[in-house]
Amino acid sequence: MRRILGVIICCFMLATGYIAYVIAERQSSLQTFLRYNDSWAISQMLSEYLRLEERLAAFALGAEGADRDEVQLRLDIIFSRLEAMEQGTLQDFIERNPEHSQLITDLRDLLAKIDSQFAELDAEKIKALLPEMNRFDKPLTALASSSVAYDVSVINNAQQEVRQLHLIYTGVAGGLIIFGIALVVLLMRQNVLLNRAHGRMQRLTENLQEASGELKTQNDLLEHSAHHDALTGLPNRVLFRQNLEARMQFSRDGGPVAVVLLFDLDGFKDVNDTLGHDVGDLLLQVVASRFIASSEKGDLICRLGGDEFAVISADLCPVSAYAYAQHLMEVISLPYQINDHEIKIGTCSGVAIFSDEPEMEELFKHADLALYEAKAMGTGHISIFQPYMQTRLLEKKAFETDLLNALKNNEMAVFYQPQVNTYTREICGYEALLRWKHPQRGSVSPAEFIPVAEKIGLIHELGDWVLKVASEEAASWREPLKIAVNLSPFEFIAPDLVQRVEAILRETGLAPQRLELEITESALLNKNELTLQALRGFKAMGIQIAMDDFGTGYSSLGSLSSFPFDKIKIDRTFIHDLTTNPDARAIVELVTGIGQSLGMITIAEGIETEEELECLKQVGCDQVQGYLFGHPVPACELKHLQ
Repeated sequence: MRRILGVIICCFMLATGYIAYVIAERQSSLQTFLRYNDSWAISQMLSEYLRLEERLAAFALGAEGADRDEVQLRLDIIFSRLEAMEQGTLQDFIERNPEHSQLITDLRDLLAKIDSQFAELDAEKIKALLPEMNRFDKPLTALASSSVAYDVSVINNAQQEVRQLHLIYTGVAGGLIIFGIALVVLLMRQNVLLNRAHGRMQRLTENLQEASGELKTQNDLLEHSAHHDALTGLPNRVLFRQNLEARMQFSRDGGPVAVVLLFDLDGFKDVNDTLGHDVGDLLLQVVASRFIASSEKGDLICRLGGDEFAVISADLCPVSAYAYAQHLMEVISLPYQINDHEIKIGTCSGVAIFSDEPEMEELFKHADLALYEAKAMGTGHISIFQPYMQTRLLEKKAFETDLLNALKNNEMAVFYQPQVNTYTREICGYEALLRWKHPQRGSVSPAEFIPVAEKIGLIHELGDWVLKVASEEAASWREPLKIAVNLSPFEFIAPDLVQRVEAILRETGLAPQRLELEITESALLNKNELTLQALRGFKAMGIQIAMDDFGTGYSSLGSLSSFPFDKIKIDRTFIHDLTTNPDARAIVELVTGIGQSLGMITIAEGIETEEELECLKQVGCDQVQGYLFGHPVPACELKHLQ
């Protein structure tokens, strides 16, 4: 509606301006009718000229009434007529045509001549001038005629313009009348709409007043939901942080010491997996009710998420805090009866007592560290935060940082240990072993840094680096010996493992048949399809696959049946007691027999004595590896391969 009113008002403004323009144009057209004065002036000049000519002739003949004064009067009149023709639109008309302009000039010259000789004119001189004056009769008559014709055409055009402007004026005026009527109608309509809107506004105000009460109720519910767990109704992490911050400030101001107790349920995931999430939810609700019933007055019981609960208490020393945590754990660990299922779960607890920590996050982190320590000790343990836990965490983070920078700082190296034929002692190949020499820590055992690398995701970069270095070294050897490289089970998580290995072999120029990848049995747990696809991809390339540490896993024989390995590596734990323990000898003999039956090469690691080597010869082991034949050394010390 507002747009329509705006359009109408704009139309009114445009129409008003246009009417002003039409009036101005109409006035201009009306002025053209004044051109009738121009043709009349020329006609009068012609008439006066002819009368002058006639008076001069009468004066020459001595006619009665024709005297010199009358002729002088006529001459003055004709001069005034000529002056009028040199002004305004009449001058424009004459100057537009060169012939007309020349005619007037010649006429003025003739009249000036007559005027200059007028005192001396007699009958004879006048008779001589008359033929010269007669010469202008016809051109002046033609000038008057063309002036009349021109004025008639201009006036006709002006009449057409005036008529057209009148029609436009009439149309615009009619349009204004119509727009005025429309404006009145729209204003009336707008008034009706405003009345309706006012009524709706009143009803809306009433509805808003009614809804405001409901909204306040909803806001209260939302406020409760924002600070409480939806499942158990306990305060959540948000309210936990707010309350802990307030209690810490109260402790700084001289109030009782704030204490945080964290609890983590053991075995809760098994309940969800075996009995379903519905039973798990009911279990959490019962656990929450036990916490509430067993806690001290004034304590805040919170569910931080999952199966983790927290209790904020106050004024507890380490001994009383430990006893309080023990009491709560005993209550939580009692059997539960959920939907005809008897459920038993355990729990661990970490405790942190406020001691001037600068921030709430710091105290919470201390409790979390204590809980981590308790979980590491096993179900049913309680740990109270001690500063050494923070130091150990910082040391762990520093170790991870150093490990992340080890490759960049050239601290990593690849060593090689020979693998030899059991009967001829001829070297069959080398195993590539990763070594880390830290500038401050010294030589760090792979048993320490490999699990950390797997945890922080560095194992993929380390694995590629070892494979590339070992492949480059092996490709330069004089003899085409095999090179064995270990693969971590975590490397099989990457879907592009096969492509990365293939790219490294292509880049280094090592033939796939010379590469042997050693994997532990844990890589085959659950028979992950991604792992099996990778192993099949390696076999298709011609790479040999060896099972490392055979016999130490959960299902060694099942692993052998799930994939055709090329080599079985007997773990050093069986070799250590080979000469003294008949059971160890029987296991090694069994493994070598399985390898021979399946067409796989068997290799034993950790050989340190001639007696161990002799036993392995007797049981039929194909290859051996250990300090008896050589320690792991860098490539520069493999002199016979250079």
